Amino acid sequence: MTISIPNDFQKDLWSNDEIEIFRQFRFKCIRCREKAVVLHELEPKSLTTDWKKDGNRIPLCSGCHNTAHHCGASYSRDVLTRYRDLRLKQYAT
Repeated sequence: MTISIPNDFQKDLWSNDEIEIFRQFRFKCIRCREKAVVLHELEPKSLTTDWKKDGNRIPLCSGCHNTAHHCGASYSRDVLTRYRDLRLKQYAT
């Protein structure tokens, strides 16, 4: 299935690799399915040298991104990893 880039997506702000991550999740937040506007790192750049590894960056909307940072890294990592895996299964079918 080909997923087109939405007209309002600011593709000039993102690399091709980053656009592919958005595309993989249909340009939607993995948590609430609203329009994704940011890629969030499950393992923060400050804690790993391999933060660009597959599966570490996930698309979130602004509200869910703020919540992820407010709740703390370990909590949000666990919750968002479950959402990431759920969405990957949903979108694979």
